[in-house]
Amino acid sequence: MKKILMSLFFIIFILNLLKQEMVFYIPVNIPGSQMAATIPPFGIFIENKYQNETKGKESILSHEKIHWMQYRKYGLLGFYTKYIYGYLKYGRKYSPMEEEARKLSKL
Repeated sequence: MKKILMSLFFIIFILNLLKQEMVFYIPVNIPGSQMAATIPPFGIFIENKYQNETKGKESILSHEKIHWMQYRKYGLLGFYTKYIYGYLKYGRKYSPMEEEARKLSKL
């Protein structure tokens, strides 16, 4: 168990250093009304049924890439701190990071 945790920590550490976005199309529904989720440092996850809606500035992928940009700007702990604080204070739809991502991606 200790080796598994150490390996996971190492993987997270390396991914966080790289801050390279990876996009995964997943065959399962993301809980709630979400179609996609950005989970730094692991990547961007989009439901398969929205795979064709990832082109152009007004796309789901564009919106999620704004969240990845926020992660690169604030770092791992800063991103989650700001996102969770905004989520708890304003709700998911009206949190400052979500509003910024909608504004910049035109979603």
